[in-house]
Amino acid sequence: MKSAALWLLWLVLPVFGLVFHYGPGQAWLARDHAANMIRDAKQQSQAALQAQDDAYQSQLVALSTRREAFVAGVDWQTQPQDPLAKSVAQAISRQDKAYERAADLWDQTAELYRKAADELLKVNAETSTKSTPAMSADDLNLLESLRWAEARAMVRSGEVFNGIAQLDALLTFRLTQQKDPVSARQYRRTSSLPMDVIREELAAAQYVGARLLREEGRPPEVWRPVANASRQHYRYLTSESDLVPQVEASVSTTDGAAESLGRLDRFQRNLEQVLNLEQSVTDQLQGIPLPRSAPLARRPGDGEPGNGKQPGRGPGRGPVQDGPPNIGAGIPGPMGRGW
Repeated sequence: MKSAALWLLWLVLPVFGLVFHYGPGQAWLARDHAANMIRDAKQQSQAALQAQDDAYQSQLVALSTRREAFVAGVDWQTQPQDPLAKSVAQAISRQDKAYERAADLWDQTAELYRKAADELLKVNAETSTKSTPAMSADDLNLLESLRWAEARAMVRSGEVFNGIAQLDALLTFRLTQQKDPVSARQYRRTSSLPMDVIREELAAAQYVGARLLREEGRPPEVWRPVANASRQHYRYLTSESDLVPQVEASVSTTDGAAESLGRLDRFQRNLEQVLNLEQSVTDQLQGIPLPRSAPLARRPGDGEPGNGKQPGRGPGRGPVQDGPPNIGAGIPGPMGRGW
C-alpha cells in the first residue's frame, strides 16, 4: 500500500510542477526578469551619469575656448585658419561627440526602465483576478518610480518633451490621489517617491526644454509658456520647502566644481535661472552653460510643447529682450548654483 502511494505521488508531482510553472511560477519568473532589468537599468544609469559629467566638462572647455577667441577678437566661424579658431572647432567637436555618447547611454537607460515597467504591468495583468486588485500598492509605487526614472532618462537623452509629458502625467496622478483621503494616507505610508521630487524634476525638464527651444530659434509664444510652467513649479517648491526636509545636495558651478547647497537654496537659485532665461537676450544665453544634466539638443522624434496637458501654460512675465548684444555678450557669465 505504501509503495502504491509513493508511486502515485511520483506520478502526480510533475502535474503539480506544470501547474506551478504555468501559474504562480510564471509570475515569479517574470518578477525576477523585471528585477534583472531594473538592476541593468541602474548600472546603465551610472554609466550615463559618468558620460554626462564628461560631456558637461567638455561644454565648459568649449565655452572657455570661445571666450578666449572672443576676447582676442577672433571669429572662429569666419576665421577658421586662426589657431584660436582651430582650438574652438576642436573643443566643439569633442563636446558634440561627448554629448552624443551621453545621449545614447541615456536612451538605452530609458529603454531598460521602460521594459522593466512593461514587465511589471504584464505580471500584474496575468495574475489579477476578479477577487484581487489589478495592482498592489507596492507594485503601483514601484511602477511610479520606474516611470519617473524612465522620464528622467528620456529628458537627458534629448527626448525632452516626451519626458516632460510623462513627468506631468505622474504629477497629475499624484495630485488626483491627494483628493482622496484614503489614497493620500496610503501613498504617504508606502510611496518611496515624494511628490516634490516629481515636481522638481518636471521643473528642471521644462527649463531645459525652454532653453533648447530658444537655441533652436523658436518664437517666444512657443518657449515662453514652457519657461513659465517651470517658474511656477519652482515658486511652489520654494514656498512649500518648509514642509520637506532641508536636504543638502551636491550641485555644480560654472567651472564644474561641486558645492553643497540646501534644498531651499537650490530651489531659489533655479528659480533665478528660469527668470534669467526669460529675460536674457539670445547672445547672452549662448555664453551660459547648459545645466549639468541637460542634453545638448533634442533628439529627432521628440514631442512638441503643448501637445500634452501641462500646468502653467499662460504667458510668462517680463519682456523679450532679443535686441543687439550687450557689452560682453558671448562671454560665458556665471551660471550660479543650482541643478
